[in-house]
Amino acid sequence: MPTPVSANFAHLAPPLLWSAAALFLARFELHTDDTGVEAALLLLFTFLLAFWRPRHPAWIASLALAIPAAQLLAGLSRPHAPKPATLAGVAAFTAALGLAGAFSGALLRKSLFPSLTNFRPSS
Repeated sequence: MPTPVSANFAHLAPPLLWSAAALFLARFELHTDDTGVEAALLLLFTFLLAFWRPRHPAWIASLALAIPAAQLLAGLSRPHAPKPATLAGVAAFTAALGLAGAFSGALLRKSLFPSLTNFRPSS
């Protein structure tokens, strides 16, 4: 029996949304100097994804790596590449924000809707 489209979407949506958010954050990083907005967007995206799928907050928190990865890749094509210490600081800061957003989203979902926490789409 074929799998319903809604069940396929339930499995594909989190990685697709994670990828879209990572690309957006990477592009935003390269075209703005507004760190506060970027940090707020990172917190918002990780919180919402983890609230929606609370079973894997650490995987969702890896979204934070898009920002230092964009800096690193952009720095390879520029004459003044970012220093390793700067990249390490950015990576540590964004990782902390990503972990805070993801685990707070998962914790809030588990505390508000404990019966939905173990929900698994039918396959």
